[in-house]
Amino acid sequence: VALLPGVRVLPMAALAEAIRGGAAIKDLWLPGPDPEPQYRPSEKLAAFIRARDMFCRFPGCDVPAERCDIDHVVPYPYGPTHASN
Repeated sequence: VALLPGVRVLPMAALAEAIRGGAAIKDLWLPGPDPEPQYRPSEKLAAFIRARDMFCRFPGCDVPAERCDIDHVVPYPYGPTHASN
């Protein structure tokens, strides 16, 4: 399967058709266990979080993740800048 951020999960048959039509495939970087040293997430971490979540995480919110702010669940500096927070 493939993810179309802000849209849906794409089944394999539809993915194959999209590739035949010239769709670009991009690998998703996966964060390691160590947090980032700064408040704002790196571009790679932000892209991972948006691809993982697809939509706003606030209960009842369905705004696509690429239109949302990324922030800490546990406030920085007490909570790390990491995909788990």
